[in-house]
Amino acid sequence: MGRGQRKHGYYSNEAIAARRAKHHGMSNTPEYQSYCSAKSRCTRENHQDWQNYGGRGIKFLFASFKDFYAELGPRPAGTTLDRINNDGNYEPGNVRWSTFSEQAVNRRPRNHEEYPFMDWESTGPVF
Repeated sequence: MGRGQRKHGYYSNEAIAARRAKHHGMSNTPEYQSYCSAKSRCTRENHQDWQNYGGRGIKFLFASFKDFYAELGPRPAGTTLDRINNDGNYEPGNVRWSTFSEQAVNRRPRNHEEYPFMDWESTGPVF
């Protein structure tokens, strides 16, 4: 049996170790989780948030996690992935790590028809 071949449907320990060595080794990091989540929102039609991302035409344009990490670097504590232009793609030059308060300012306008109880002419909601 050659290197990487399966024995009874399973890869050998050496094959698994060699395969892992070729990857980034960051699968359990917050950066990789952000990468996977953003990619899923844009590419999987069955994702719960598809309509707000891929369904709106937002694309995930990083070719690999390596490219994604090179663009953003380590994720600072208390931040999450954010697009600078909310209508833009996940791509180099349009992503950053942001705090929740920074992201709250960087939101797309809400659809007024979805929230008929709001008085959109005043400074706050009318209940």
